[in-house]
Amino acid sequence: MRETGSVHRVVATLELLAGAPEGLGVSDLARGLGIHKTTASRLAATLAAAGLAERDASTRRYRLGPRVISLAGAAVGRLPVVTQARPELERLSRSTSETANLAILDRRHVVYVDQVTPTQAVVLASWVGRRSPAHASSSGKCLLAFGDPRSVEAVLRGPLEALTPRTIIDPDRLRAVLDETRRRGYAQSVGELEEGLVTIAAPVLIGGRAVAAVSVSGPSFRIPTRDLPRLGREVVDAAAAIAHRMSGRRSP
Repeated sequence: MRETGSVHRVVATLELLAGAPEGLGVSDLARGLGIHKTTASRLAATLAAAGLAERDASTRRYRLGPRVISLAGAAVGRLPVVTQARPELERLSRSTSETANLAILDRRHVVYVDQVTPTQAVVLASWVGRRSPAHASSSGKCLLAFGDPRSVEAVLRGPLEALTPRTIIDPDRLRAVLDETRRRGYAQSVGELEEGLVTIAAPVLIGGRAVAAVSVSGPSFRIPTRDLPRLGREVVDAAAAIAHRMSGRRSP
């Protein structure tokens, strides 16, 4: 039982670090885990020794280490939805000249598991492995709207973090947006996740439930409001094609 508790504590620590891009100090970890500061310090040091965490020499804060990236990459690459989605992401990126992403739901967050960028684009950062609050992203809205109703209720119970002035933080309004997403078949996020960022996503449906969401994203100066319906149709088609590939793969 004690060993199981230790494993849970390690997982909880990694989740805390994943949600803090700027890193966390030992005191922050202790508060988040509900343990003594000395215990948190030993735990963080053990993770750092294993390469699962690293400590910034100047800030003395811990963040996820490079070994997590290699482990995540190995796991993500084996996900059926990733292998089946890649050709459609490439097609979607070519047809829209924007970045195409694939995301899955992890409780109250979405995790981006694949990304394809236009060949002519200069990419400053990859979204693969990044976690974002589900209520602020188009992929998250799709995964909630077409997913397990219990996940929706968990998110609506909040708190709903305001990442920008446009982020939806009112539960009733978010519920209405999810209803609209079901009717329309796709979701959009205009400056809700990041200032100036526009994303449009559609669910990959298997058996009527969303197993992933496919999206296109780009700056608002390149994706005007009038283009949202057209891009919505494109991501819906891409998501349907991915679902067809996955269903065919599962067929005997």
